Amino acid sequence: VMPGVLQIEALAQTGGIFCINAMGEGKYDTYFLKIDNCKFKQKVVPGDTMLLKMELISPIRRGICEMRGTVYVNGKVATEADLVAQVVKRQEK
Repeated sequence: VMPGVLQIEALAQTGGIFCINAMGEGKYDTYFLKIDNCKFKQKVVPGDTMLLKMELISPIRRGICEMRGTVYVNGKVATEADLVAQVVKRQEK
């Protein structure tokens, strides 16, 4: 069984890439601030293929990215959660 925390981590990684791409040019870091409304609806077992879908809940303002993430397995919702991240421009050293 794939633990729920790893499913949420997969959504967070996907969401981080999603937010950084939405910001455009430059190098950015993503910091997750909140994970809310997390629901696990079915098991994910070895051999299952997960399809992750991320969508913006609201426009990105001041680097704050509010997203809804859904994990699908065999066309059915396995996990869903709302995530909030802050995207910060990377400081040059």
